Amino acid sequence: MSSWGHDFRPDYLILGDAIEALGHPPVLAMTATGAAPVRDEIVERLGLVNQRLIARGFDRPNLHVRVVRHESDAEKRRAVVEQVEKLERPGLVYVATRADTERYSGALARAGIHSAGYNGGMPGKDREDVYEGFIGDTLDVVVATSAFGMGIDKPNVRFVVHAAVTDSLDSYYQEIGRAGRDGLPAAATLHYRPEDFALSRFFESGAPDEAQVKRVFGAIKAAPGISRADLAHTLDTHERAIGRMLGLLDEAGVITIDADRLTAAPVSATMAARKATAHAGTRQRIEHSRAAMMQEFAETRSCRRQVLLGYFGENLPLPCGNCDTCDSGSAYEVAALSAAAAFVLDAHVAHKNWGAGVVMRVEPDRITVFFDQEGYRVLSLADVERHHLLTLAGPAN
Repeated sequence: MSSWGHDFRPDYLILGDAIEALGHPPVLAMTATGAAPVRDEIVERLGLVNQRLIARGFDRPNLHVRVVRHESDAEKRRAVVEQVEKLERPGLVYVATRADTERYSGALARAGIHSAGYNGGMPGKDREDVYEGFIGDTLDVVVATSAFGMGIDKPNVRFVVHAAVTDSLDSYYQEIGRAGRDGLPAAATLHYRPEDFALSRFFESGAPDEAQVKRVFGAIKAAPGISRADLAHTLDTHERAIGRMLGLLDEAGVITIDADRLTAAPVSATMAARKATAHAGTRQRIEHSRAAMMQEFAETRSCRRQVLLGYFGENLPLPCGNCDTCDSGSAYEVAALSAAAAFVLDAHVAHKNWGAGVVMRVEPDRITVFFDQEGYRVLSLADVERHHLLTLAGPAN
């Protein structure tokens, strides 16, 4: 529902129109790991009124959280296989590509582990067989892309190992949350190379083609109330191919989607393309900031659980004692530093250049702020104080 998932299911963006057309019946919206900005956007997208937010807490104290840095791909691959060999099973290994589901599952099979790969490109029958084998405890390990996600409610998963970085902490926390649902100890390990973060940013959504934006907008403007099927026919393409573009034009406020009828705003195609491109730029900066927060998590010396929970707007006052930085003692060293109390969690602030934002995490020497137009930014408290970068803008609503 959040526009950050616009490429996955663009049609979700018109659910708010459907709710309005039905006269605003009671609506329940749920998310497994939605940070505050995501929750706010869901409320906005669905057009919810008099909504009630229920957040039961994000902490999973039985998960031991660990991050391992590697200098080469070969070293990382070897370490992942060696770790899985030693871990209590069953478990999940998440990878970035379909090819890696085969490579890792093959390596684990050669090590004598009953494993299988899973990706969205497999035939439906093969995917079903892997799913049933894992749920039924006839498979010890599934090596999967993020396609192996929805419905994986298995209580005794003892580990989730990431052989690749995820696009965000939202995705990461959702995936490791499949471990230890029985409340017993479970392990969550992320293996990464520094260059993995550059690769993840490379695959972020690019800027839209302005000529294509103009073409789509022009076709809608020429035929007010056109359906998506007719629009696709006019443009000689498939409905799904234009879904992302329609979502972007809708978010930019230059078209309206009423049920299945599309209407253009009274602006020129050039202006529509300019607004859509500007909106896409904002969204791309937010996506980039989410990847940057993933890197911040991987490289922190603070308690990793404090970083995770802070991202979701929860404050863990003391180090958790169940992550690798707590094990090494670095989390306690960071926590012992004096913390400035000028900013608190959920405080609304304003930045000179980045506009309005909300404080998501406070550390002894830095704060993390989510800005409406820029996404997540980590700011040095020394720089904030020295250059007067932030001002308090009132309490959170």
